[in-house]
Amino acid sequence: MILMITGTRTGIGRALAEHFLAAGHDVVGCSRRPAAIDHPRYRHHQLDITDISQTKKMFRSVRQEYGRLDALVNNAGVSSMNHFMTTPDEVSRRIFDVNFFAVLNCCREAVKMLQKSSEKSTAILNVSTVAVPWAIEGQLAYAASKSAVEQLVRIMSKELSAFGIRVNGIGLPPVHTVLTRTVPRPKIDNLIARQTISRQCTTADIVGPVEFLIGRQSEFITGETLFLGGVH
Repeated sequence: MILMITGTRTGIGRALAEHFLAAGHDVVGCSRRPAAIDHPRYRHHQLDITDISQTKKMFRSVRQEYGRLDALVNNAGVSSMNHFMTTPDEVSRRIFDVNFFAVLNCCREAVKMLQKSSEKSTAILNVSTVAVPWAIEGQLAYAASKSAVEQLVRIMSKELSAFGIRVNGIGLPPVHTVLTRTVPRPKIDNLIARQTISRQCTTADIVGPVEFLIGRQSEFITGETLFLGGVH
């Protein structure tokens, strides 16, 4: 499998990339900073994913080297915890640029190469968050941007079904990453207490569901967002 994972410098993206590389797949990753992974089957692109010209250049490079993609995981994201009244406009716009518009643009570019895959069913997987169903205070822009991603999943799955491309989402509870390291520990503990499985989600918990949702076992699943940890 040849797959692209955005945001592979740290955290979830890096863990996913390392897992799929260990499983024998080819992985294309990207981030704003240089690569943190050194592997013969890993290709890293350093770019600002909100710049459409840089995004198109990355996909052109992937097309020239591989000729196709079998899956895309839109993992890159940003967050800011603050009351909406004191959140600067530029911060809210940056959140939407990264969390929604960059995802939309990556999907648009990836579709051209997913259609060239020899797989019966190719896949796009987008990352969402419990901030959507829980409407967490202080995360208005973040939750709204991920709500838009979940709607993207539902509509895009219908628009791409004729091309044999499935589109799903994965909703994550609090994970120890750069997105949550500034959140006070009592706040994290309160969120974990709302889960059915009352412990913090780890990257190891995420790998299996991601592998399932982009793999052959889920060929009859599209337009869904799977939440982990029992959050509903």
